Amino acid sequence: MKVRLPLLLLMIAAALIAVAILRFPSVRPPASPARPPSPPPQKTESSAQQLVLGYLESLNKKDFRAAYSQLSKASQQAHTYEDFISLAEKSGVPNYDLSAAREKTEGDRSSVTVPLAEDPAEATFTMVREDGAWKVVFIGGVPAFPYAE
Repeated sequence: MKVRLPLLLLMIAAALIAVAILRFPSVRPPASPARPPSPPPQKTESSAQQLVLGYLESLNKKDFRAAYSQLSKASQQAHTYEDFISLAEKSGVPNYDLSAAREKTEGDRSSVTVPLAEDPAEATFTMVREDGAWKVVFIGGVPAFPYAE
C-alpha cells in the first residue's frame, strides 16, 4: 500500500492539474483588432530627379530609345534620334554620384544637379513639364551632360 499511495497521489495531482488547465485556460492578451486594409497606392507623379536618374540609367544601358523618349519636344526637334545616338555613343556617360542628386523645382521648370563621383564638377539637368510629365532639355552639350541652350 505504501507503493500505491504515492502513485495514487501523483495521479490525483495530474488529474487536478488537467482539470485546472481545462477549466481556467491561460490568460491571453486580447487579440488586436484587425487592421483595415491599407488604401491602394495612389499614383504619384514622378519627380524631375527620378526622371534624370532614369534617363542616365537608360544612357548607361545604351537604351537610347528610352533616353530619347525622355527628352522635351524642343530637344527632339534640335536633335534627330540618329544624331542623339551618335552623340551618346561618342561621349559616353560620366561617373555620376547619383545618390547626391539635388532637385530644385519652380512651377513647370526644374533643375536637377548631379555631382560627378571623382571630380568636384557637377552637371545640372534642366527639366520642363510637358503634358504632365518631366522631360530633359538637351539643346547643347552631349546627352549625358546636356545644356539647356
